[in-house]
Amino acid sequence: MTDNILEVRNVKKYFPIKKGLLLREVGQVRAVDDITLDVRRGETLGLVGESGCGKSTLGRALIRLYEPTSGEIRFDNQDFLKLKGKELREMRQNLQMIFQDPYASLDPRMTVGQILTQPFDIHKMFSPKERIEKVKELLEVVGLKASHINRYPHEFSGGQRQRISIARAVALNPSLVIADEPVSALDVSIQAQVLNLMKDLQEKLKLTYIFISHDLSVVEHLCDRIAVMYLGKIVEIASRDELFKNPQHPYTQSLISAIPRVGLGKKKMKKTLSGEVPSPINPPSGCHFHPRCPQKMDICSQKLPVLKHYPSATEEHKTSCWLYEK
Repeated sequence: MTDNILEVRNVKKYFPIKKGLLLREVGQVRAVDDITLDVRRGETLGLVGESGCGKSTLGRALIRLYEPTSGEIRFDNQDFLKLKGKELREMRQNLQMIFQDPYASLDPRMTVGQILTQPFDIHKMFSPKERIEKVKELLEVVGLKASHINRYPHEFSGGQRQRISIARAVALNPSLVIADEPVSALDVSIQAQVLNLMKDLQEKLKLTYIFISHDLSVVEHLCDRIAVMYLGKIVEIASRDELFKNPQHPYTQSLISAIPRVGLGKKKMKKTLSGEVPSPINPPSGCHFHPRCPQKMDICSQKLPVLKHYPSATEEHKTSCWLYEK
């Protein structure tokens, strides 16, 4: 039996569209549309896809920064969506998030010491003197100096600010950290340093990561399993090696063929995508990917395929595509 830290069943997150003087609801943005997913303890699960596919919304719904419209989330065998008040606050010690933009996620009016002391204040942990010592330890753990404790965020570079964000996320010794594109706002030279820091912290603190990214080369470096999202749905999920060796969904194939490789010119990129991601307000009928799919069939526009295992792949490899139905 696999030890799952997080079990997600049929989770949806729809945002209402309101118009007119009375703000009547005239439609919905289907940002996350019926996601079922398991996250295993100690692994790094990658969530990948183009901008607008619902990755970040799913990450925020899993931690209840956005309340899901429907579905079930079980964290550590507890019904996470039923928790309220004190119980929810206590459970949130075990669930933390690293945000994409280190410039926006840190309060510019607070010193680093005040920012990193906040989690201890909220959960009433340690004495004032112990909190300062803990903050200094955290700064050193993420590769900064204890003497930086009285500096403000604007005095740090982008990479250093993201290290502060990571320190804040791990301050309460969480079990699960959701990292929402944590290196996309950083220089390429700094990205590798931050990713290596995250790997080191995972080993030291026994962390489980959900790593959200649009960059498959970064995900290939960091993740154990990868779920590919398109327009609010998971279209393929597999182990990292299996996904890159045997991508089944045409969308996954296109994403992988677009990764820059040394020695490969444009002629080798046969499966590049055309067109834009459709609007989640009015998604296409059937398989949402069919308007852009080079291998579409008649059934693709009529009926939505189910995410399941096909004999042409390993047992844990699941795909949502009509191509593999006999």
